[in-house]
This record gives sequence, C-alpha cells and structure tokens, in this order.
Amino acid sequence: MLYVAAGVLAGGSALFLLACRLLPGLADGWMTAVFAPVSGALSGLSGRCSFAVAEPLALLLAALFVFLLFRSRRGACLLLSVVLAGYAFLWAPAYFATQRYAVGEVDASSLTAVCAELVENLNTYGAFTLPDDVGERALEVAALADTPVRPAAAPKYARYPEWMRALSLAGLYVPWTFEALLNPDEPPAGQPFTAVHELMHLGGVADEGQANICAYEACRRAGGAFAYSADLWALKYALEALRALDATAGNAFVAALSISVRADFFAIGGVAQAASARGGVAQAFLQISGIGAKTDNYGALAAWLCDTYV
Repeated sequence: MLYVAAGVLAGGSALFLLACRLLPGLADGWMTAVFAPVSGALSGLSGRCSFAVAEPLALLLAALFVFLLFRSRRGACLLLSVVLAGYAFLWAPAYFATQRYAVGEVDASSLTAVCAELVENLNTYGAFTLPDDVGERALEVAALADTPVRPAAAPKYARYPEWMRALSLAGLYVPWTFEALLNPDEPPAGQPFTAVHELMHLGGVADEGQANICAYEACRRAGGAFAYSADLWALKYALEALRALDATAGNAFVAALSISVRADFFAIGGVAQAASARGGVAQAFLQISGIGAKTDNYGALAAWLCDTYV
C-alpha cells in the first residue's frame, strides 16, 4: 500500500510538471492561485522563528529516511515521494511561469560599455558599510521589485554555515520551508544583493537570471549599500561574459576600480571564471524537464544590462 501511495505521488508530480511545461498559462495560474497564498502563510509561519527552520528539518528528514531504509523500505519511498511532491507542487511551476524580462544576445562592444558604466558607478560610492539589519532592510528593498508575490519574511543567516561553505553557496531559497538563507561567512559587500536575490525566489521568481534582474532593479532603486552591492555583482557577471568572448578582456576595468572597490570585487570572486555546468543524473533530469537552463542562468543580468543601458 505504501509503495502504491509513493508511486501515485511520484507519478502525479511528474505529470503535473509535464502539464506545466506543455500547457501555456497553467504555471502562471498555479502561481497566482496556489503559490501566492501558500507562500504568504508558510513564510509568515517560518519567519516567526529566529533560526533557519530548514536546517533542523533537513537533519530530521535525513535521520528519518535512514531509519526507514533499515526498518521500512516502503516508508522510505513514501517519504522521498512526499519531499519530491512538495518541490513539484510548491516550487517547480515557477520555472515554467512567464518570464518578466526579455534577454537577448550580448556582444563585446555592449559588454564593454556596461562594464565602463558599472566601474564609474562603483567608484562614486563611498566606503561600503554593511547595514546592521541587512535582512529586514532587504525585505523592504524586495518590496520595490516586480515579483508575482511580495515576500513576507526577511532572509536569515544559516546557523551552521559550514554546509553552505562546502557547497559554495552565498545564499539559498528553501522551497519546503519558504525561507531565504544567507551564508554569514560571505563577504559583507556581497550580502545585500544576495539577500534581495533570494527574496526574489520567495516572491515567486525561480529563474536565476530573472531573479538577478529583479533584485538588481530593486537594489538600484533603494540606493546606498544595496545599489553598491548590486553593481558589484553586475560587474562580476558582465566581466565573465566579456571574458567568454575575449579571455584577456576586462583587465583594464579591474585596474580602474578604486582600491576599496577592487578589494570588495575580489572578495566576491569577481575575477573567478564562471562555474562549469553541473553533471550527473539530477542535472540531466533538470535539462530534460526544461528547468536546468534556468538554474545556471545568473549571467542573464549582463545581457539585460546590455539591452537596457546601452
């Protein structure tokens, strides 16, 4: 009986995702009718906790899964199906919803112009200071963004950031608990933009590139530390795109940064090469489902800047 229930959940989840991909408007309607009220209720509930609910919940589920593997394989299958169904019904439709911003192709000349403007912007800011209440301020900034749902809970710092450090994560949205998590060990100058970016997911924007664009616009409207952080990340993505066209391009822009800005830029990994695509069965599934291309799309911000500001 448990195997049957697990199979029904797994099959239903797969069929629902297929329907979201093939039927125009289903994902948009689902995000409005289901995600919006559920997100508001559950994020408000988890937001009342001062700690990240996702961390103890993940440990509890992992322990329960291991226990069931030895005591009841049927129970373990059912638990896994429930977790996957939660992802399929509460978050995955957002990947198939209508994109809010059109993004075109980039060329070296437009990227060069964007980098020059970003460098000029960054050099005009004063010394960066991380706001004491960066989470609450990020929630206020997120309200300035064009998202399907207004985020209802501020992001939280992970209590045990070692796992985020091991996975090279600056931030993470957890769809099962409707929480935006931040890595407290990340460089201060990168945290404001990361906080708003994760809140864009809580607001119903799944595509990483679209979330970056939404967060960038909101941060620029807010000004101050958030605008500085947004321009810093934007320069990182723009330079990565420019170097993909010309490996030696961009060095002059880094050299043109003031000493303090350059230090912040290096701290967020501004001179690192773009991460290589993930592999394995999980990524293969994401690519087939149509989700994979949207989970590694951070650099779309650079293309949008080329279309918008050049």
